[in-house]
Amino acid sequence: MIKIRVFIAIEIPEAIKDYLIKVQKVIRENSGGGNFIAKENIHLTLRFIGETKDCELNKLKKALDRVALNQEDFEIHLEKLGLFSRGNKGIIWVGVHKSHMLEKLHSDLELALEEEGYSKEGRSFVPHITLGRQIRLTKEFEKIKEEVRIDNRAMLVDKISLMKSTRVNNILRYIPVYTKEFD
Repeated sequence: MIKIRVFIAIEIPEAIKDYLIKVQKVIRENSGGGNFIAKENIHLTLRFIGETKDCELNKLKKALDRVALNQEDFEIHLEKLGLFSRGNKGIIWVGVHKSHMLEKLHSDLELALEEEGYSKEGRSFVPHITLGRQIRLTKEFEKIKEEVRIDNRAMLVDKISLMKSTRVNNILRYIPVYTKEFD
């Protein structure tokens, strides 16, 4: 029985990833290090699942299928730079505007996962795209926010993906295991 680490996400278009890497560069220049997310791994997590037996992937796929049946394509827009503080380190992220469609997608996903035997997540959903973890800033975050004004860029959400977290040649990679387009 093989265990894999999985999560459900919205994959980010290349043009938005390119823009976010430019934002990340400014953060790098104002930090004393940390774990910055590689361009190919940039995504928006809808739900972290964690260690899962490979035989359970079909239950997760069924949940994605159920959610996609009643979901229409929609846009989300980048909004602001954010920080989840962890002592003298933090998680730096870019948030998206509140969206009824994104909230519905998340809520429908939680219900579908619950029907497949997964407990609801205990924390509230804060949609964001992580740029780095354990970042040690060398400048006040508020000053960095002034320097980095996030453009109101739009991206189409027309599918969701079950992703696995794995190491390829000792490099962390997030790889789609199953992707379901909206009907």
